Amino acid sequence: MMKQSDFGGAREDNRYCAHCTYENGNLKPRHEVREGMIAYFIKMKKLERKAAEEFVDRHMARMPAWQD
Repeated sequence: MMKQSDFGGAREDNRYCAHCTYENGNLKPRHEVREGMIAYFIKMKKLERKAAEEFVDRHMARMPAWQD
């Protein structure tokens, strides 16, 4: 995260990004973030749903908030 608006709740002390949090900075549920990311990759990167799901699952597995 590079600028203040990238951080959840626009708080630089928040370890989670604005995409993974609500406006107040609280972390969204995993399924909600996952679906948002999948929709992004389908629309913006023109991936098929299955490919988008696989990419998102691999990506989220590396993120501390989403490690099982």
